[in-house]
Amino acid sequence: MDEPSKSRLQGLKSLRRFVFERSEQTEQPTPSPRESADDAPATEETPEPVRRSPRERALSALRSPGTAMTAVLVVFALVNALIANRFGGTLAGGRLLPTADLATTWSDYLSAWHAVGGGTGSPASPSLVVLALLGSVLGGPSVVVAALMLFGVPLAGLSAYLATSAIDASPLRRALVAGAYALLPAAAISAGQGRLDVVVAHVLVPPLLAGIAAVIRRSDAQWLGTAGLTAFGLAVLGAFAPAVHLSLIVLALLAHVLVPGNGLRGRRRAAGLVALVLLSVACLLPWPVLLLNHPEVLVHGLGARLVEQPASVLLATLSPDGSAVGALGVLLVLAAILALAICWDARMLAGAGVALLGWLAAVVIGTVSTEPLTGGVASPGWTGGPLVLVAAGCAGIVLFAKMPALNWKITAPVLAVGLLALGGASAIGSASGPLRVHQDAPATGTRLVLEPGPQPARLITGSGPRFGDDDLAPAGTAADWLRQVDEDLRSDDSARVRRALAAVAARGADHVIVPADSRLPELAYDMVVDDGRLTGPGRELRLLLPATPVKLVGPDLSRQAQTEPGPAPEARPLPVDAELPSFTVRISEGGTGRALVLGAENEPGWYATVNGKRVPLATAWGHQVAVPLPQQTAEVQVGYTELPRTTLLVVQAAVVLFTVIAAIPGRRRKGVTAPR
Repeated sequence: MDEPSKSRLQGLKSLRRFVFERSEQTEQPTPSPRESADDAPATEETPEPVRRSPRERALSALRSPGTAMTAVLVVFALVNALIANRFGGTLAGGRLLPTADLATTWSDYLSAWHAVGGGTGSPASPSLVVLALLGSVLGGPSVVVAALMLFGVPLAGLSAYLATSAIDASPLRRALVAGAYALLPAAAISAGQGRLDVVVAHVLVPPLLAGIAAVIRRSDAQWLGTAGLTAFGLAVLGAFAPAVHLSLIVLALLAHVLVPGNGLRGRRRAAGLVALVLLSVACLLPWPVLLLNHPEVLVHGLGARLVEQPASVLLATLSPDGSAVGALGVLLVLAAILALAICWDARMLAGAGVALLGWLAAVVIGTVSTEPLTGGVASPGWTGGPLVLVAAGCAGIVLFAKMPALNWKITAPVLAVGLLALGGASAIGSASGPLRVHQDAPATGTRLVLEPGPQPARLITGSGPRFGDDDLAPAGTAADWLRQVDEDLRSDDSARVRRALAAVAARGADHVIVPADSRLPELAYDMVVDDGRLTGPGRELRLLLPATPVKLVGPDLSRQAQTEPGPAPEARPLPVDAELPSFTVRISEGGTGRALVLGAENEPGWYATVNGKRVPLATAWGHQVAVPLPQQTAEVQVGYTELPRTTLLVVQAAVVLFTVIAAIPGRRRKGVTAPR
């Protein structure tokens, strides 16, 4: 056989042997060891993390120290609420006014004009829309408020524990620090006094600090989602606590300046910071405009008006009111100082910066005296919100500490005593506050209330003042008018009292609530009648004057209304069956110079048409809206324009929608990292 034939034969044998060996391996597979990590070819992709079943994840969460901490705090909150008898209705007291039902809350937020303090076109607080949105899911705004006020401690502890998951600390240490932060006496005292803004700050500050830190250090493609989610949280915080919102924005700007960042990382961080600031402010439109015009809101915050006491040196102990109970917050400060002294780590500077900024804000708010938004005695603000920042900074210092080996025989009793002291102080501070279940009173039209203390009178409609009323800026000279009426009705001069009652009736009030020892029924016996009704500590008097929101005045009285600051006690205008702000009435023939007088402050936004033609408005009694009328029969339409308010609401809705979409995390791409 020649040489080429031999080579072909060998090739065929090799091919047959290869085919049979492969077929045997396919039909009878045998186990073989997997390639080791060292033998595997190197790839750029990172290995997939081990995925655990939902049951394993649930069991792991239940066994975590954070779950135990949350359960203990929930029991603590339940016992505290039962002792204080705060279950079973709408909560009110201190700075917390009663919350309206869901429909009224939506209406209060969306309305362009509010029948508060003589009427105002001021934008409503965005806290109303937050309560309305959450109340639509949870059973009403009052349920949301009650959940925050009664269970703010466990909510704050859980948020602090989850927000610190990125910190290199054991779950046990995170749970202990989160529990100590949740039991902050300053927050508990604020909750007992109905300060919803401090409670919201107590819950949201830890995750927002974590979000700001993520925006500063993040450089991957997920930076917009992180910035959007943090901006949305900041907007919710700003709806309740604008001073804390501003403090966190300042903190983010300082961190951007102080923490180095170059190249793509620096550009993304700057873009994230711009989105963080602008979106968190734009989501609150048009509320930021009111803050610019009335910066006193940053000092006093939201809620019912109160006269606060100036801050003392006990701010260093995290006590907002100078009480011994609040001063036990010094335990957090001492823990942070001890960690700085013996467990130094450069990362502690972040927590120290947060604490120092919080103390600085507390000093400014606790010492600067301004009048409340609705008028009254000038006083400083409440420092509970800034002290929450201080507590969060101290907690961060302890978590960042390089903890040495501890002798638990000594450490455990010390931690137990400290947590028990914080828990006792929180329980006492919360239970001793005026927060109680509110008993709804029947609606009685419009009333002027002379409140005890130095605050001026209130002009309220319906069952009484409700949440958000004291956060509306009064229109024109309404605050000065209320202050003057309050002084006149408290005087012993019969002429002053009678003129003030005539002015109150011109505003549409049909009842006046006076202190029990007031001499008003004697000084104006022919203008009021005591029906024997008691409203709290005062007496409710019914006015005998026409007191509808809209009145028809004749030519002579109309001329007096244009020149006099208020109506005479003898004036008797004709009541008109109409409700503000929008109504349509048909007027019969009459004399020249007649006018409709509205019980509302004359401010931009009011309009009137007579027989379909727009007519200019006039001013009656120095500050009320007046509509001049013709001699002949006419159809009069009066209203308050809602176009600017509606436009701003549409812009706000668009910004909120964009922020929510931006906050949705996108799909991660494997193996792609941004250069640092």
